[in-house]
Amino acid sequence: MNIREKKLPIEALEQIDDRCAEFEKAWQTGSPVSIESILADDVADEQREVLLAELVVLELDYRRRRGESPNQQEFLDRFPEHAEQIRAVFDDAQRPTGAFVPPSIEHVAELFPALDVIELLGAGGMGAVYKAKQKGLDRVVAIKILPAEFAHDNKFALRFTREARTLAKLNHPSIVSVYEFGNIDDTFFFLMEYVDGPTLRDMIRVGKLDSKHALAIVPDLCDALQYAHDNGVIHRDIKPENILLTKVGQVKIVDFGLSRIMDNPSQASNLTGTRQVMGTPRYMAPEQFEGAHHVDHRADIYSLGVVFYELLTGELPVGRFAAPSKKVSIDVRVDEVVLRTLEKEPRRRYQTASQVKSDLESIADSDDQAVAVTLAAEDARAIAAPPLPVKNNPSEADQELAGRLLLTRRDLMGQVEASLRPLFRWQLLQILVGVGLVALGAFGWTQNTHVPHRLTSGLIVHLYGIAYIAAAIAVMVRIKKIDYSESVQTVRQKLGEARRWYLRLTPLIGFPWWLMWIPVTIAAGFDQVMHPNSLVPSLIIGVLGMLISLWLYYRMVKPSRDDAEVWQSKFAGSSFRNATSLLNQIAERKIQ
Repeated sequence: MNIREKKLPIEALEQIDDRCAEFEKAWQTGSPVSIESILADDVADEQREVLLAELVVLELDYRRRRGESPNQQEFLDRFPEHAEQIRAVFDDAQRPTGAFVPPSIEHVAELFPALDVIELLGAGGMGAVYKAKQKGLDRVVAIKILPAEFAHDNKFALRFTREARTLAKLNHPSIVSVYEFGNIDDTFFFLMEYVDGPTLRDMIRVGKLDSKHALAIVPDLCDALQYAHDNGVIHRDIKPENILLTKVGQVKIVDFGLSRIMDNPSQASNLTGTRQVMGTPRYMAPEQFEGAHHVDHRADIYSLGVVFYELLTGELPVGRFAAPSKKVSIDVRVDEVVLRTLEKEPRRRYQTASQVKSDLESIADSDDQAVAVTLAAEDARAIAAPPLPVKNNPSEADQELAGRLLLTRRDLMGQVEASLRPLFRWQLLQILVGVGLVALGAFGWTQNTHVPHRLTSGLIVHLYGIAYIAAAIAVMVRIKKIDYSESVQTVRQKLGEARRWYLRLTPLIGFPWWLMWIPVTIAAGFDQVMHPNSLVPSLIIGVLGMLISLWLYYRMVKPSRDDAEVWQSKFAGSSFRNATSLLNQIAERKIQ
């Protein structure tokens, strides 16, 4: 018997699982630990062989992902006393996995005598689904049988129990309910709600869906995903085959979390095999397809975007794909929602499914028809009719510009981000200047503790340098906190916060230069060249200059002034001015 099939108590399995999780975390964070170090801990004898086998499987997977080609002899040399277990692991990894053959209806009926098994509904890489009737409750149910290859995998048994408990707690109208789960005669199963209706794939195939149906279906999908994500469950395989429609048109997502249960590290990289354990490639987020181990709920949002695009256009968003409004007649504002769900970088996507629903509802509730004309309709109109003379009609101009801006929101937000880079670089330069001041101040006071005016000047310069650095960091942090994938309003708020900090700190840090040149000169040791009578007039001129500058500054930016915003914009500089101007253009055209 393969050592990985060895039966162990649940407590022992949990301890093995914890150690494997520790091992995986180390490899995922770029600080891999050796199998030997894990086995060196206090491991019970009955667990050691199973733990070794699991760790070898994990190390093989991670090293192959890094482009290495570990061989059996290497592990035999490392663990000569466990040669039999090492050979078994490699034999198991090289053994081809045959296609899953669903059990017969008769066999399933024998396993579940309390059910009347009616028919096989479908089968795939993740198991077979049967329609059945619970005799006692007179209720039609669906029973999912998982592939038999998992029956003797200790790790799978533990993972199945843990994940299935979570899935059974999901109670949402758009998620197929799990009534029961377990293992009968080495057959893992789920007893689930039966949905008498087609899948979205069936509807797409026969052309029964249009854009109105798509816009009605996606918000329900968002509700279900948000509920699951709030409960710590990620689907990881959102696709039309896993979305059902009841006879009354209600959406139901099936197989929630099943990808997590079926995940097998030893076969995770086999994306073309019978069992797509990590998801379906055409619908997978880039980070999921690349085999990243830090896949979170935003992968589901990407898959939702693929499904959304397919529902609208009947095509998959592959390569350089066109915006949906180029394919069908829909509101161009929907383009931005779809494109944002399909961002390659997770941080640039919607961060929650509820945000997708909120934006779609905002579009549906909007009465502004100026931006609701689709590009497809405009193209058709241009072909059907000769060009008209240009009229001074603001609404037509707004329509044209809105369509153009909607399709280039990412580019525009990139321009907003780029406009702040010069300011960010100036803050870096300010930090370098601050470091120089700190060093100069330290030199001034540490070398002249016996000379009062040099000691004082050095301390002033030292502390001023620290303040100079702190002010730059405060502005940089607020610039970095701006997430350009968020709504225009949120970006505007964070940009305004960064500008307010900049305007507050500028006078406190910049205007003291009226006086700061004096302690800087003294701390640098050049007080000898200063005229003996220059200090007093320099101090008077410096104090007056700083006070007058501060007075003029606060008088210009005083909120009660009609032109206060103009002066604030001038003092804030071109970076904030350009970024604000771009955001205003986007907002004026109703791009969110």
